[in-house]
Amino acid sequence: METLLGNDLVINEDSCNLSCEYCLTGQSNLKEGHRLKLIFDPPKRDTYAEGTSLSGRVDAVSDRMRDRFKMPLLKVTGGEVFVVRGIMDFLAREAPKYEVLVVQTNGVLVTDEHLERLRSFGNVVMQVSLDSHLYSGNSYRVGSPSLHAKVMRAITAILDSGMPCEVYSVLNDRSVSEMADFAGWLKGLERPPVYFPFPVRGPSAGEFAVKPDQVRYIEEFVERYEEFKGILPPMAYFRRLLSFYRNGKRTFRCHLPRLVVSTFSDGVVTPCPNIWFSDMGKVLDEDWEQVLGKVGQTGLYKALLAERPRLAACHGCFTPWDTLSMYFDDEITLDELCAAPTYSPAPVRALIEAAKRDYEQSGRR
Repeated sequence: METLLGNDLVINEDSCNLSCEYCLTGQSNLKEGHRLKLIFDPPKRDTYAEGTSLSGRVDAVSDRMRDRFKMPLLKVTGGEVFVVRGIMDFLAREAPKYEVLVVQTNGVLVTDEHLERLRSFGNVVMQVSLDSHLYSGNSYRVGSPSLHAKVMRAITAILDSGMPCEVYSVLNDRSVSEMADFAGWLKGLERPPVYFPFPVRGPSAGEFAVKPDQVRYIEEFVERYEEFKGILPPMAYFRRLLSFYRNGKRTFRCHLPRLVVSTFSDGVVTPCPNIWFSDMGKVLDEDWEQVLGKVGQTGLYKALLAERPRLAACHGCFTPWDTLSMYFDDEITLDELCAAPTYSPAPVRALIEAAKRDYEQSGRR
């Protein structure tokens, strides 16, 4: 691969100020620390500043990935990135290098000063994690109504900031019945975000998943699509979502690994941002150029990009990234894809269009 759309950079994934019961980090087998479920320990307050270990590592990870693959998009996530002292200095360093800088957050630690500075960068998209505006539907993420109220105050400030926003909402047995009410609340905001509901994932998903008799809530929501169309991804997204629930698993192709790679602040590179499958090596090691040479080339990519999902973890996966696959599979148009702020900049749009053209000319492998 000579070019990629983006780098999903995960900073200190085991350090978060919330303890979401369905958190994927504690269920991942990519690293030993994940299996120890460190995500549920108190967050480690790392520091990004000149001379710190973290700054040296994340600067090198971002620079080497961008220099090698010329990607126009950087997504920064965690853990919770705003747990890191000085994280705004890293974001300020990176923003001018990319067409779009996506910052994913649970919102709790985001201040007005953060928002003012992020807005000044001119190319930030905020991805906010929130399952419902009501405590009942958001209670897997927060442990009390008082904490939920704090979360809502912070997230409302983000949504009212004037920056383009996307709301990433996990569908589970508590949030699914509130989809319409949540969408109505989002639609009523002065600057409505794009609302992306998607299934809870991971080995423990069954404990939290939408129950068979609750799928009707999604069906009823889809019947009201025109009412909420202004804040939703294309209807084809919901056809895939319903297919996922009706079939009990993913049956459609994924193209994400041909476009985006995931890296970590310790240098680890893995081929899929959705599920951390395989450690391909560290971009911080002496052989880092050989490590990056594996991107798109290892045998795992063949399985990840198969016409039908081959891996058990893929069967349980459906996320907002899927709109990219929908475009590659001619289920939505480029205009529909790029209506989402993450893909709206012209250079991002052009790269996606060219990547699809290359894919088609290669015989749709």
